[in-house]
This record gives sequence, C-alpha cells and structure tokens, in this order.
Amino acid sequence: MADSYKIMFKNYLKIAVRNLVKNKSHTLINIGGLTLGIVCAMVIFLVIQYDLSFDTWHEDGDRIYRVVSEDTEYSNVSHNPGGPYPLSKAIQNDISGIEYVTLVNNNFSNTPVVSPVDAGEFRNKFKEEKIAFVEQDYFNIFSYRWISGNPENAVEKPNTAVITKSLAEKLFNDLNVIGEKLAVNLGSIVDVEITAVVDDQPQNSDFPFKLLVAEKSRSRDGHTFENDNWSSTSSAQQVYVKLQPEVSVEHINSQFDPLITKYRDEYRAENLEYFLQSLSEIHFDSRFGNYSFRTIEKYTLFALGMIGVLLLLTACINFINLNTAIAVRRSKEVGLRKTLGGTKAQLTVHFLGETALTTVIALIFGVAVTEIGLGLLEPVLGFNLQLDLFNNSSVLVFLSVLFIGITFAAGWYPARHLSSFSPIEAIRNKINATYGRGLTLRRSLIVVQFTITQILIIGTIIIASQIKYFQNKDLGYDKEAIIEVEIPVQDKQVLDTFKNRLNNHSGIKNVTFSNTGTTSGNTWSGNYVMIEDSVRLENNAQVKYVDENFVDTYGLTILAGEDLTPSDSVNKYLVNEAFARQVGFGDNYEGLIGKFNLFWGDEAPIVGVVKDFNTQSLHTDLEPTVIAIERNYYVSGIKIDGNQTTGALTAIEDVYSDAFPNFVFDYSFLDENIGEMYESEQRTVRIMNIFTIAAILIGCLGLFGLVSYMATTRTKEIGVRKVMGASIGDILKIFASEMMLLTGIAFLLAAPISWYLMQQWLADYAYKIDIGIEIFMLAFGGTILIAALTVGYKSLTAALANPVNSLMSE
Repeated sequence: MADSYKIMFKNYLKIAVRNLVKNKSHTLINIGGLTLGIVCAMVIFLVIQYDLSFDTWHEDGDRIYRVVSEDTEYSNVSHNPGGPYPLSKAIQNDISGIEYVTLVNNNFSNTPVVSPVDAGEFRNKFKEEKIAFVEQDYFNIFSYRWISGNPENAVEKPNTAVITKSLAEKLFNDLNVIGEKLAVNLGSIVDVEITAVVDDQPQNSDFPFKLLVAEKSRSRDGHTFENDNWSSTSSAQQVYVKLQPEVSVEHINSQFDPLITKYRDEYRAENLEYFLQSLSEIHFDSRFGNYSFRTIEKYTLFALGMIGVLLLLTACINFINLNTAIAVRRSKEVGLRKTLGGTKAQLTVHFLGETALTTVIALIFGVAVTEIGLGLLEPVLGFNLQLDLFNNSSVLVFLSVLFIGITFAAGWYPARHLSSFSPIEAIRNKINATYGRGLTLRRSLIVVQFTITQILIIGTIIIASQIKYFQNKDLGYDKEAIIEVEIPVQDKQVLDTFKNRLNNHSGIKNVTFSNTGTTSGNTWSGNYVMIEDSVRLENNAQVKYVDENFVDTYGLTILAGEDLTPSDSVNKYLVNEAFARQVGFGDNYEGLIGKFNLFWGDEAPIVGVVKDFNTQSLHTDLEPTVIAIERNYYVSGIKIDGNQTTGALTAIEDVYSDAFPNFVFDYSFLDENIGEMYESEQRTVRIMNIFTIAAILIGCLGLFGLVSYMATTRTKEIGVRKVMGASIGDILKIFASEMMLLTGIAFLLAAPISWYLMQQWLADYAYKIDIGIEIFMLAFGGTILIAALTVGYKSLTAALANPVNSLMSE
C-alpha cells in the first residue's frame, strides 16, 4: 500500500512539473505574483514581530511599570511620562507593594560630550545622546548581561558609572575599563569612574542607554536641581517601579491620590493624576513617548498586518484567474483522466498538488528576495531586520501557515473548477466558459484586487500630499539659511566673544541665543498670571528665553509694540497672537501693550505682540507663548549669507572650537531640523510606496490573467466578429469596456473606504490637508493608465489574430 502511494505521488509530481514547464508564461506569472505577495507579507510580519518584541526579555517584565500622569489644569488634558525629582523617594516611602523604584534622568539641554581623561586632559571626545542618570535599583528592575563589575553596587556611590560594550570599545578600544576615568560634559563636567561593563541592549529596546551614571553624581559641579522641588516636571525624568509579587496595579494606583494630596497643594491635587503604565505598553502609547523616541500604536500594526493579508489575497486572486484562463486548454486532459477512472477527488488533489508545488517555489524565491531586500530596507524602515530563518521559530511557523493558506486560497477554486468538467464534453473540446450578464466570480475577484490597489494608491497620494503641506507651510518666521549649534556654557563673557567674532564675518548676517530656538521638539512651559481690571487671568504658556537679536535673526513679525532690548534678566515680555486670544484681547494687540505678566516669578510689562509662529511640529496646534530675555541659552541661531555658506561654516567651526574647547562642534540647518520632525511620515510614505508598487504589479498580473482568460474563451466570438466586418478598434473595445467596467466599480468601492481611513489618519494632525476630489481623480486616472498598458498587448494580439485559425475547429 505504501509503495502504491509512493508511486502515485511520484507520478503526480512528474505531471505537475511537466504542466508547469509546458505553460511557462503562466507559471512565471503565477510564481512572480505569489513571490511579490510573500515578500511583502514576510517583511510586514518581521516588522510586526520586531515591534511586539520590545523589552520583552526583562525578567519579571509583567511587574515593571512606569509612573505617568494626566493633568487637567485649565481644562486642558495633557499627558506626561515624567515626574518631579522627589517622586521616586515619595513612592518608596509612602506606597506599599513596591519592590524596587528608580529615577531615570535623560534630561539634558545639550548633547553630552564624553571623553576618557588622562592626567586631567580630554581625549577622544564624542557626543553621546544615550546617557542617563539612574539609581542603583535600576539594575534590580531592568535586566542586563554583565560582562564585568558587580550589579549589586555598580552605581551605589556618587561619580560612578556603568558603560556598555559598544561605548567602551568606542572610547577605549578595550573592555578592561573598570577603574578608568570618564568625563561627562553637560555644560559642567562630571568626572566618573567606570565600575562595570554590560552588553548593549538590543535595538528593540526603549532603553537604549550606553552610559548609566549614578544619580548621586548630579549633585556636583553646579547642577541646579532641588531635591524637594515638586513643581518642576520633565518628560525625560521618569520613575520606574517593580511591584512585589501578587500586588495589583489597582492597589498601587489607589495610593497615588493620597500621595499627591500630601505633597502638592489642593488645586494641583484636584487636577493631577498619577497612574502606572506597564512596560509592555510603553512602546505603543504615543501619548507618553519613550527614550527611543519611537512609538507605534497597536492599531497601526493591525493596519500593517491587514495590508500584508490584502497583498497576499491579490496574489491569490491572480493565481485563480490565470489558472482559470488555461482551464480550457487542460479540458482534454481532465476528460481522459476521468475516462480512465480518475475521480473528482483525485483530480482535485492533483491540481492542489500543482498549486502546492508552485507555492513552494514562490516561497523559496520569496525567502531569498526577502533576505536580500532587508538590507536595502534598513534606511526606509529606520531599523535593521533579520530573517534569521533557522533561529527564529516564529518565521518557520509563519512560512508554514503561508504555504497552507496560499495553497488552499489560490488552488481550491481552480482545482474544483478543472475537476468538475464533463469527460465527454471535455474530450470533444466542448468546454468553454460563458460570459453572461452580471459579474462572474473572476470579474468579482478582479474588482476586489483593484479596490485594494486603489485604496493603497489613494492613501499614498494623501500621505505624500500631507508631507508636502508640512514642508511648504509658512511657520511664521524665516527658516532659510539659518544654522543652529548647541551652546554648552552660560558664561556671559564667553558668549559675548562668540557672538562678536561671528558678527565680524562677512558671510554671517546675524547671531542669536535662546533656550530652544524657534521650532523644536524641546519646549519649556509653565503657568502665567496676568491681572486685567482686577480679574486674575491664569493659564499655561510656552516660554522662549532669548536675547535681543532673536526676532531679527529668525524674521519674526512684530504686529504691535516694540522688540525686546538688551538686558541681563526678565524686564519685558513679547507675546504671540495665541496668548492675546487666550487672555481675551482677540486681535486688540495694542490694548495688551503695557499689561503686566507674571511668569515663573518674573513680573514685567508686555511690550509687543508677534505674529504666531509654530514652536513645535505641525502635529501640534499653536500654543500661547511668552518671550523674554533671560540667560538660559542652549541654542545659537546663526543667519548666514547663502552665497558664502562654506566660508561661514568654516568661521563658525573655528570660533566655536576656540570658545568651547572641551566640546565637539556640530551644526544643523534649521530647515533640515524641521524636516526631521516628519521623518515618521516620510518613512510611512516610503513604505506605502513599496507596498503600493507591489500591489500595482500584482494587479497588473491579475488584469493580464483576465485578458488572457477572455482571449482564450472568446476566440471564436472574436473570429466571427472579424469575419462579419468588425475592425481592430471594435475588437479592442470589447477588452477596453471590460477593463473600464471593472476598474470603475473598484474605484467606486475604493473611494469611500480610502476617504474614511485617511480622515482617521489625518485626525491626529493639528494642521492637515483637505482631501479634495482631485486626489481621487489622480488615483483613478493612474489606475486606468496602468490597466490600459497592462491589457494593451494581449488585447491587440487577440484583435490581430487570423479569424480563419479561430474558426478552424468548427
């Protein structure tokens, strides 16, 4: 019995291979379409697997949480992942059920410079963003692989640090670095001793720190923080806890209200809520962000997964249509097999076997193309993916599911269709599909296919249009030819010399200092108080601490009043239009001049109103902003002459190196900084472009299959029409009308679906485009053009065929 099955299997395999070779063009199209779908599905699977794997390796990860807050002050809901400095100690002392708690501080106004120290001298200076101050319990909460050092007391003492393998090799070219001295330059220098070396966290971690410095080190060298300051909160200063076993989140959350009431005044306690956010949610909650500066909502991953499923579906539709197209050619084979005793079930299994063989070949090609393509996709995705076929069991399971799913989804209908032929009619060559009224199954599948394709095309156009809108929108100031550099020290004499030397260069038009520049991801905000006719107006506003050259350098527009004048401290305020609206003055800017404003303890008159300018990315709406002179300078904006860019850059580097010898010179153009704020959208549109092109290619193969089917099943009809006097144009109209009908129906389905989906996507933006009809017309026109080019060759071939050959069998 076993031998007979073996022989039968061998015969089936031989026949399947012969049929694939015999129908070379259809085989190549089938394999090509399935390979495209498989590659897209595999890439999407790896992306989803990568994002779902973030920080899943930490021991007892289900007991690790971040303390986050929701603030409803002034009826505005805001979310913050950070906490005030005393919060970690208060949690440790006042909340039960906590096993470990740590403060993690990555709050630096400038990028730190790290350097090994030899006899007090810096060497091998590097700018390193991935530095954090942590407490000892950090290593009791998060898992690391220790190469050397003691995890029990690595950062227990001040001026100690744990370094990662990659940074140790970068700075020292060695891993035997325990006891080495390292200077961390944050404007003031923190000298630390390396006490341990750990492996780098994997790239799929939201804690990508390379140097972990003892939190106690921050009390040295002029760092100005207050241990009991509850009013200052930074999103980069976060608190993490590990719960005791069996302790519930609800138990901890219920204790936060008494804690807030104990340490904050009654008003703040009413408007502030602390709660726990699980480690598993940090990567997926854009309200709070994380230290890797990349979040992705789970619904986005679901949408990405659906795109993969739909692309596979379109590839399977191709297979169905193409195999149906050659069904007539194989009718005699079916008839003979049935005459010789073959059953419908046996034929179904045989034809499914052919599909399985095709799927295996497509999977092999798909794996190979994916392996090659992942390296090319790294710049597009922003991270590196590895197929790791034999070490990633999930990939093997996924490929097995793909094999089974594609074999049955693509092969079942053609197998049942072919095996159902009548043997007598098949042998007599009487098998022919009819084109009745209404949509056949094959037409319906093409409609589904092109609906999916047009949804992707419309979505890609809208995302690209939104990015173009971001790039071209007037931000309320001049962003061209402005270079920004970090200012690492606050010494007045050093800064004055720096500015004067730059202003003496002919290629430099203006120089200004500020805390955050104009548009930045780093914003400072706080509460203000303004008295108007004995009415106390209080609310929240952003603050820009600047010098007297800020308005001129960035080209801000003063709508009323005057500019700021040189000062060493806050003595005047500029405000923007949004501030005027918030305090009830509307566009009565002159009426606001002379009113006194109190911000962070500094009371001074408002002397001018500036035109609104975007202080953050266009994801966020305009906010009330106050501008004042105060020496909290961390950014220098330098307006240069565009015709002397090279000379100006050389001068800036020379002056910077002289002014700040212990720091690394680095610069960026303001317009490029702004563009980087939309890197997520640019990455999305690049990914969408890839999948849309794949969908178009698969859709083109589907149309080709349909036209092939039409040409095969309507050969005699076309011959009769030509004998009766039909022209080539008349014959082409048969195919064109079919194509127009199907793409038109697909468009009518795709348009409302894509409009709804993209409206949901745009809802997250404060500034967004209107989805006009021209976008849909462009997508539909492009689809028609692609379809016409696809079916043109096959249609023309059928129209030019000799009618005598078409009618010979009659």
